[in-house]
Amino acid sequence: MSSAPDRPSRPSTATYDHLFAAQNTMPSANETAFTKADQRVLARPSTSHPSQFGLSWRAGSRTHVNHGHVADSESNDVVMIDEDATTEIAPTPFHQHGHHRSASLSFKGKIRRASLSLMKGFNQRRGRRSSEPAVEGYNLQPSTSSSTWTRLRSATTFRHSKLLLSKQPSLDPVYAQLESSYVTDLPIPGNGAAPPIIPANTGAAAKAAAAMQNEYLAFERLRQEEGWQPMEGVHNDSESGIGINLTPSDSDVDLVSEMDFSVPRTDFIAHLPVELVVQVLSYLDAAQLNTAARVSRRWYQTVMDQHIWRQSFLREMTQTYATGNNAQPGTGCGVPPIRQGSDWRRIYQARHELERQWKTQKQARATYLNGHLDSIYCLQFDENKIITGSRDKTIRIWDMHLLQCRLIIGPPEVVNQTNILFDPNGKPLHYASGDDNERSCPSVPVTVSFPIHHKASILCLQYDDEILVTGSSDSSCIVYNVRSGYRPVRRLEHHTAAVLDLAFDRKHIVTCSKDITICVWDRATGALIKQLTGHTGPVNAVQLRDNTIVSCSGDFRVKLWNLESGKVVREFMGHTKGLACSQFSEDGRYIASAGSDKVIRIWDANTGECIREIQAHDSLVRSLHIDSVSGRLVSGSYDTDIKVFDMETGEQVGDFPRRHASWVLSAKSDYRRIVSTGQDPKILILDFGADVRDIQCLESSRKRESVYDAGFI
Repeated sequence: MSSAPDRPSRPSTATYDHLFAAQNTMPSANETAFTKADQRVLARPSTSHPSQFGLSWRAGSRTHVNHGHVADSESNDVVMIDEDATTEIAPTPFHQHGHHRSASLSFKGKIRRASLSLMKGFNQRRGRRSSEPAVEGYNLQPSTSSSTWTRLRSATTFRHSKLLLSKQPSLDPVYAQLESSYVTDLPIPGNGAAPPIIPANTGAAAKAAAAMQNEYLAFERLRQEEGWQPMEGVHNDSESGIGINLTPSDSDVDLVSEMDFSVPRTDFIAHLPVELVVQVLSYLDAAQLNTAARVSRRWYQTVMDQHIWRQSFLREMTQTYATGNNAQPGTGCGVPPIRQGSDWRRIYQARHELERQWKTQKQARATYLNGHLDSIYCLQFDENKIITGSRDKTIRIWDMHLLQCRLIIGPPEVVNQTNILFDPNGKPLHYASGDDNERSCPSVPVTVSFPIHHKASILCLQYDDEILVTGSSDSSCIVYNVRSGYRPVRRLEHHTAAVLDLAFDRKHIVTCSKDITICVWDRATGALIKQLTGHTGPVNAVQLRDNTIVSCSGDFRVKLWNLESGKVVREFMGHTKGLACSQFSEDGRYIASAGSDKVIRIWDANTGECIREIQAHDSLVRSLHIDSVSGRLVSGSYDTDIKVFDMETGEQVGDFPRRHASWVLSAKSDYRRIVSTGQDPKILILDFGADVRDIQCLESSRKRESVYDAGFI
């Protein structure tokens, strides 16, 4: 018995038995036989067909494609037939052991007949009619289930036969919706959340769909891990996935969160010593401390420790700088003394709210103090009092908290007059008022006159906890003892014109005059140490820091002097008109100057370089004040405006226009207030802490000083 080389291996006996059972149900040869002209074979599908799903095709026999008409009008099926198959196929009996009886009849042909018959029967059972047109393109690209080996496996397997011949009611409703428009044995992808439809007569398509899905998911994970981004200029392609933007899903985020929480954590508060815990927590701000307090009861008790809030307050709300002068009590730094029982959490919150008020500039309460009879040229204040000097030849001391005038010092011909205390209607002349001009806090101050007094306008003054020094248009200065009720101690006389400004420290008193000179005096004895000359115009302002003096003049220049030698160390030139005021920062690093050219210049004291130029006002800048604690620069001008600038950036952070009826002559500030005076006989207090809760916690001294402590009452 001869056998062809391409003949398949002999099937088992069980396979032949099943084949005989299938042949009993096959139609006659006339129904399935085809002529050579009617035979249609298909080529291997192209790689672009969607049914391939990226899988390699099983290699088969060489095939051809004929796009002609279908020969059998009763069947729209496309039949795959190998070239070596015989055209005349007749059933041939087998031996009982399953051997071939005739070599002329191909075993592959018989298997083909059985598979074609089974496929036709299945299609008829599915409702396929010969009159229904075939779906366009359907018969041109078969799926993997149309291969010869697939048909052979389907015909010789009991499981597949049952699937083909038995009814499947669970799938009928799904296929019924699609049969009217699309009849195919190919898998249909799911629409939205619907599952994909996989035909029952094939297994390769389902495997291909699953493989495609697995490939896509694997590629998606790869792109997410590598941070894949679409190429520029490439449009989205729903088939290939090119240009699709992928973002991590919620499950990925949850996974990361779970991984983070899996990291071992230790409650350091429970294990570290209290000193270290306080040190660590002191680096948190108020918001972070409040968050930490909600972690647990232990954390709350720890966070409420006053040492933590104190360290946090001192770190965030204060600045450190070096100065040759002692810190004066009540100078208004906003740092309360460290005492037992202080609630530093309340202190922190009050200071934080106060800083917010400075930034918004909307909650500053304006209060005017009335009582002077003429222009107020100079002032100085602290948390408890304000001291002013006026053209009416008097010095007046005001209570900052009660907003009342407590003491008037002046020549006897002035202080002994009744009009200094009461108006023509008999009402007290000293009172406070707001923007609505409503009177409040009336007072009748104590008046006093001493043998040593000024006979002209009070142009400048400065005080500390021991002495008060005033300068006047009478070309002299007077030193008062604060602790003895502001009694005058001595008069300083050497200038030949009005004393325009003065400054002092623990050893020296420095004065400048309209006579274009600067005098240096011994504080303890009042002796003149030296007189500095070099300016060619009136010296309008002077400051003292350690061994250095800064002065400005109508000659457009700012000069830096060495106090010991009396020599000019450096000149600062750049102003185009005469200077009216200057300021020397507490740390000795910066000098600010301004005058008739309406420009504020900030200089580096070490190099002489002008580091910032601020176009500040529309008229002469009469007053400057540097608050080294807050870093704010306050200016007052003849344009009646008061402005606030940031020393670091030069940016304007506050503007209070037309607060005075005329020229602003002096303006100073501390951590809480701006106090200014002008040509109108009123003192303006802009209080940013008036509506801040617990603002009194920021005061330097719990005991409020009073003029009564000076011995007058």
